[in-house]
Amino acid sequence: MKLPTDIEDRYLNDVLANPSLEDLPGEEWKPIEDFENYAISNYGRIKSLERCVINSMGGIRHMKDIIKKPHVYKYFNKFLNTDFYTVRGKLSLDGKRFGVSIPRLVYYHFVEKFNMEDRLCFISFKDNNQFHIHADNLEKLSISELRSKTMKLGRGKKGDFNRPVDQYTVEGDFVASYENMDSAAESLGISRINIMSVVEKEHLTAGEFRWFLKNDVPTKDDFVPVDKKKTDKILNTSLWKKLGQPNIDENNPPACINLSLEDLPDEIWKPIPGMEDQLRISSKGRIKRLNSWTLNKRKRFMSEHIMSLYVDFHSDEFYYLYSDINYKGKRVQIRVNKYLYYCFIEEFDLKNRTNVVINESKPLWNIDLANLSLRHISSHLNKKKTE
Repeated sequence: MKLPTDIEDRYLNDVLANPSLEDLPGEEWKPIEDFENYAISNYGRIKSLERCVINSMGGIRHMKDIIKKPHVYKYFNKFLNTDFYTVRGKLSLDGKRFGVSIPRLVYYHFVEKFNMEDRLCFISFKDNNQFHIHADNLEKLSISELRSKTMKLGRGKKGDFNRPVDQYTVEGDFVASYENMDSAAESLGISRINIMSVVEKEHLTAGEFRWFLKNDVPTKDDFVPVDKKKTDKILNTSLWKKLGQPNIDENNPPACINLSLEDLPDEIWKPIPGMEDQLRISSKGRIKRLNSWTLNKRKRFMSEHIMSLYVDFHSDEFYYLYSDINYKGKRVQIRVNKYLYYCFIEEFDLKNRTNVVINESKPLWNIDLANLSLRHISSHLNKKKTE
């Protein structure tokens, strides 16, 4: 994300967006804990450190020091009729990308160490400028302290917190009733404002729970959030390019690169063994993730969608399609050939690595169930040696 061009803030434009590797006056750098390839400065700049990395093809690439551009996210406060901003950075570790709050990183490394996962601690700005994230301008506040400061600045949200509320899990199970939002907030150690924002359908969760007014009994549909970011994209462009850009109808692409939720002709779906609660595989080789909530500390709703497939080349004539799945916090690779055979032809021991599923479809990406066979790995290796 580029920095918003409509923001005229000197610190944002002259400091945070400054790509120069030269230190600013009085700038200090410290390595970011748990991210050894990055450093953070007391000004709030993030530096990606010089290193060598191995790409997906096994090649080695030398990366030089570089200042990373921050990501600025804007949200609108309809009560104050004004925009607010948050400054974040993106770091990579073991092939995964993580979003981090830059003010929290600066405070942790240059002011005082604290539990970065504690969402009851807030980093505020002494001069009330959300872009001025220099260590000297940051302060750590509790919920009550932040609420008091917000009210003094005239930014507090006024509302009726005395209304009784019911607490539910994100799956829709009733948990408890509270006589008002204040008692719920005090009992769970969360902000009453956050509870109200869920009650008024501005946010999905507060304290990892759903909240409804006691007299507003929720229905099953209330626990399936509306996906406001749905896209009409149906072509997996990345895979199409890696397969050599075969001639296709982009409005009706082949199954392996088709991301449409609409069923293809004669397409049948079955649960993926061991992941039945979240994943399905179709007779066409597509993988679907069902509506679900993430299990991390900050719950996030993931709407039903077709998973993108990737390709692993052993040679131009031998490759396989797969999908990388995050299932209950663990990375799982789903090989399409393997699970197609298991779910639609014959079950076998998925853990036995001597079993291999051979795909003899032509081209390989246009998988036909009739061209899949289960063999012992030795016969497959012997065949490759004679070719």
